[in-house]
Amino acid sequence: MVDRNENVITLAIMSALISWWCSFKLIAFAWDRGAITQAIRLKYPTIATAMLLVLPVTPVFQQRDVEDTRSKNSQKTSSQATVTSYAWRFITKVALLLATVHAITAYQLPDIVAHFLMAWGLYALLGGLMDGLSCVCLLVDSRVKLVPHFDQPYLSESLEIFWAKRWNRFAAGQLRSIVFDPLIDNCAVAPPDANDRVARFRRRQRAGLFRVAVATICTFAMSGIMHELVFYHLTGAISSGAGWFLFFSLNGVLVLVERAMWSRTAWYTNLPSYVRVAFTLALEVYVAELFFFKPVIQAGLDVAVIESVKETAASFVLV
Repeated sequence: MVDRNENVITLAIMSALISWWCSFKLIAFAWDRGAITQAIRLKYPTIATAMLLVLPVTPVFQQRDVEDTRSKNSQKTSSQATVTSYAWRFITKVALLLATVHAITAYQLPDIVAHFLMAWGLYALLGGLMDGLSCVCLLVDSRVKLVPHFDQPYLSESLEIFWAKRWNRFAAGQLRSIVFDPLIDNCAVAPPDANDRVARFRRRQRAGLFRVAVATICTFAMSGIMHELVFYHLTGAISSGAGWFLFFSLNGVLVLVERAMWSRTAWYTNLPSYVRVAFTLALEVYVAELFFFKPVIQAGLDVAVIESVKETAASFVLV
């Protein structure tokens, strides 16, 4: 069970930061992959490179971002606009988090509804945290351009789009660099054209369906392992029945099934987008109901997170 005397959100952040995010960045750097490698190649300032190492941010690498010859005043204006947009994202997600916590604690909701709200709360918590840290990164160095961590995941028309392009794009990028790409390349060390999208697409085509399937399953399984590690740091044990590992691994299987369906049938892709979005989200919530939320509730993590949010909000109100 989680220790109620500790701030579970702080513990989760430190666990993910040390055991997962920073570690994966260093491994990717050792394999000549990832953000740190590209930052050094483009001669990013030392402070910017250090921020990329310690913060969960995904930079957009373009040579003109580094060799910007505009005046300091124009740089400042652009930086302020970017920081403002991330600040508004942060404020919006904090408001959403507080609203979901209030709804869960103030009303007697059916389990499926409460868990659906928990999913929104998780989105708000992770998104708000990462948007806030993005503000810090941009304030330190305005030349760094960042990819938004979440891209409206509630509009996902497929599981693959949900996990690869819309939900926690920072984690998706790390898993791609450490697991998926090395398996596709059949080599841990990146090839010379590793950052060329066209070359990467051609390597994936040459790899064949079987290797792509294995790489996909291994990528989701690694995500499950790292989430189990965070769960262990919070509770002193893995999730009940290895539920979190099964949740992410099963999503990998479902992505493969989805790809097979799309390649063999056209009726699903011809459906209206809102139907595909509804089906995708309903399927994701159902799988989460089976494997993700049950261990959370059994370990008391839901109560601990809610109490941490309330304590943090109360401390700001008192200040």
